Amino acid sequence: MGKRNVHGGSGHKKFARKHTTGTSSSSSFIRTSQDPNEVYAIATKMLGNNMFHCHCIDNIVRLCHIRGRFGGRNKRDNIISAGTWILVGLREWENMTTTTTTKKLQQCDLLEIYSGISKERLKDLEDCNWSILNANDLSKVDTATVESENDFKFMTDRDEEIMRLNDEIKSNTSKKITMIEEMNDDDEEIDVDNI
Repeated sequence: MGKRNVHGGSGHKKFARKHTTGTSSSSSFIRTSQDPNEVYAIATKMLGNNMFHCHCIDNIVRLCHIRGRFGGRNKRDNIISAGTWILVGLREWENMTTTTTTKKLQQCDLLEIYSGISKERLKDLEDCNWSILNANDLSKVDTATVESENDFKFMTDRDEEIMRLNDEIKSNTSKKITMIEEMNDDDEEIDVDNI
């Protein structure tokens, strides 16, 4: 008797050629801003429910909605996390006076996600002020500055002892060591044990 199929169909059907989003020639194309309502931004805080906060190049934090074409089968190629560069479309039909009086964030829609390679190519193609996006880029945060901002470190007693010994060794080696040589009657031989 043969074994029963308890798993169902093939597990690799989702990678089929008919489900791919484009060919290799279309992947070299980088979508740029074609309209004043298309703004470059960086994702800063993921909220869930297909929404996140993004800091736009015009120095405004907006609430961005992930559209349906970035989910489902295409989600594997379009993963968004904090620090991802994106292109968003502003909602010009929204009344701006209501958002400023109620202190709600302006809303926008996700249009394009840039990978690391396409981010560098985008900088070469577009002449924009990228300093706002670079300042909010989490991948470029220096760990030395983060450690200096923190007032505490997690250590065990053994780690403290090792740190104290290392500091003591550094202070002893920094002191200038002078050796006074005693002149013996026979200058030819120096006994190392006597030094």
